[in-house]
Amino acid sequence: MKFLRSIVTAFFFISIALGVQEIAQAAEKDSIKKAKGGYTVEELFSKQKELSGAKINVRGKVVKFSSGIMGKNWIHLQDGTGSAGTNDITVTTNQTAQVGKIVLINGTLTTNKDFGFGYKYDVIIEEASINAE
Repeated sequence: MKFLRSIVTAFFFISIALGVQEIAQAAEKDSIKKAKGGYTVEELFSKQKELSGAKINVRGKVVKFSSGIMGKNWIHLQDGTGSAGTNDITVTTNQTAQVGKIVLINGTLTTNKDFGFGYKYDVIIEEASINAE
């Protein structure tokens, strides 16, 4: 198991070095309309205890995309709400997303997720589906 984790970690850092990730500018404050029946990024953090394990919707701008890490694609999403620590949510999915595009995410909100090697998330959206807008 340690060997597998070492391989995954090495692949992650190599993918960063080779530019597998794409990064965009952050979403401007109040620039993205909240999803109907959904939440803002900031609300996902402030309501994390009550939403843990729930299916949620959030609309935001894809500011970072990393593919094929630990068998998943990773997205960082911002909607212009929150401040440092509550303005960017990580999403895992099997789908792809284009950096800079506005998307609607539907997935399961998970809290206190620890992947090891320092990758711990207070709030993360897992097994998400993506609808480009």
